[in-house]
Amino acid sequence: MAIGFVFLGYLLTRVVVKFIAALLVKAGMVKENYRAETVPAALGLIFPLVFPLLAMVPQFLRLIGLEAGFPAGEFFAFLFYTTGFGLLGLADDLLKNDEAKGLRGHLTLLLKKGELTSGGLKALFGLLFSVIFVLGIGIPTGKDRWLLIPRVFLAALAPNILNLFDLRPGRAVKAFLGGLILILPAFLFMNGKSPILGLIFLLLGALAAYFPFDLQARGMLGDTGANYLGAVFAGLVILERNSIMLLLLLLLFITLQLIAEKISFTQVIEKNALLKFIDDLGRE
Repeated sequence: MAIGFVFLGYLLTRVVVKFIAALLVKAGMVKENYRAETVPAALGLIFPLVFPLLAMVPQFLRLIGLEAGFPAGEFFAFLFYTTGFGLLGLADDLLKNDEAKGLRGHLTLLLKKGELTSGGLKALFGLLFSVIFVLGIGIPTGKDRWLLIPRVFLAALAPNILNLFDLRPGRAVKAFLGGLILILPAFLFMNGKSPILGLIFLLLGALAAYFPFDLQARGMLGDTGANYLGAVFAGLVILERNSIMLLLLLLLFITLQLIAEKISFTQVIEKNALLKFIDDLGRE
């Protein structure tokens, strides 16, 4: 089943991504890459378009008793949250305002001057979407009620964290895959029948089809793709309901966010031989 899911994710994405790339070019939604070539911007739009369709496959198999799936409420809350962040990322790509830098800069302009930037729009509505998602999958009961706030913060932070890595071809996707490698053992060994595994395999297939475009600078992930994939990552972690993994990742994301306000990730990567090797791997 896993191989079939990977192949399906790859096939559908491979077919659709070329059409999306051509559509973006025709609409003039393009940017220059580091080689001064004009390429489609926001090619990550492929993910909020294709992944919801792929995610329906395990749900359909669940209906006929062949595969574990999510309860309907959780599933559609997950789709709302991830698609919502994809929309916010697309809005940021279309309405990009570079006057403010960093999350703190966008919030400062909003709170002190009443000026809404594209980043402020994403931060504000991203938080609201995160609250709706967390409430949509069910309020923790008993001693676990305190997890409500960490879930919201993880859901709100993860999309922005991945976006911070989207400064070089392939870097954000590599960071996303690195995150999947970190959490995959929890899904495999702690809960081998988790429906999340099906989504991960479908997603890996989709990423395999898209990755060459990004890595070879033939298209840009954009805020659309980075925010969407970040939301997918957070959504999978939250749906797994592993409180230890949730808290460790939240601590990591808060640390990265604080570092990003002071230091450029690119500078850190350039100064570290191992990180630079991974970052340059596969790039032309």
